[in-house]
Amino acid sequence: RYHLVLLALLGLLGACSNGEEPSNNGAVQVHLFTVGEDQAANERNFAGRVDAVSTVDMAFEVPGRLLELPARQGELVPQGGLLAALDPADYELALSEAQIADRQAKRDLERGKQLRAGNHLSQSDLEQLQIAADNATLGLTSAQRNLNHSRLQAPFDALVSRRLVERFTTVQAMEPVLRVQDVSELRIHISVPELFMRRFTGQPGDYRVSLVLDSALIAEPANGVPLELAYREHSTEADPVTQTYQVTFGLPRPEHIQLLPGMTLAVRVTQLSASDSQRWWIPVAALDTSNADQFSVWRYDPDSGDVSRQSVSVGSLRNNQAEITEGLQAGDQVVAAGIRQLSEGQAVEPFAGY
Repeated sequence: RYHLVLLALLGLLGACSNGEEPSNNGAVQVHLFTVGEDQAANERNFAGRVDAVSTVDMAFEVPGRLLELPARQGELVPQGGLLAALDPADYELALSEAQIADRQAKRDLERGKQLRAGNHLSQSDLEQLQIAADNATLGLTSAQRNLNHSRLQAPFDALVSRRLVERFTTVQAMEPVLRVQDVSELRIHISVPELFMRRFTGQPGDYRVSLVLDSALIAEPANGVPLELAYREHSTEADPVTQTYQVTFGLPRPEHIQLLPGMTLAVRVTQLSASDSQRWWIPVAALDTSNADQFSVWRYDPDSGDVSRQSVSVGSLRNNQAEITEGLQAGDQVVAAGIRQLSEGQAVEPFAGY
């Protein structure tokens, strides 16, 4: 049924296109179209939203007074760099006390072992000394851990997006003080309709996705510079309002380009192939529908100056363009108008204009 409907549509469109022109030498002048020359129909532009790999609210695991907050909003802090620090005085004091208690417990345990060897101490008393020494070691470890947690370090190359408190504020444990974003790689989200979604989940090699940048974003002006994007993931649930699916791509954080989470940019999706063969778009008027069982085009041979019928497989129609999935290659020249009176091996002359 689809084949019959497509045939009828092509017949109506083709009937409107009769571009034959007689030439001075008697050969029919025809309008030619070069396959692959114009691939605009193979491209779709989407609005892309820039995002970070992750956004994290950073918090101390211990309470205290915020003494250092060197990170500024918009600053990129390398992994391991200092984001914030509490007043360490109380935790340093607790660590010193724990070290003293640990040393004393170990000395008591050693004396207890010597007394037990001389049968001057019971086994239960020695066990109590062992427990006390173990507890002192745990106390030392806990004090050292608390001191370490009084400093907040970047878990990754972190872009500070917002400071949630100010210096000298007393904060509680797990109270967020900074919001940071992982921008080691940028994520670009686009929303695509169901039909286009199938191309993302089927054969990833069938398309190329690029970010089209405005020169205002680039330190060294280069209008229209594309940046290749790599597929990362996609949503399997459609948006209830727009009925589109979110597809996410990755982009290594580029140098000399100001890209920040939240920006909206143009994303260009170019279809390359449908399977092992290229799919091309040609004018609808170039399709010969005289044979109901097989679509064809008239391919021009520039060496001999004549045309021959070439069978093709047709995919979909869009904007007076027909999708050819088999039968043509890049660089082929086909008659784009004036195909009704053509015959196999007929000499033609490319139309050069009036």
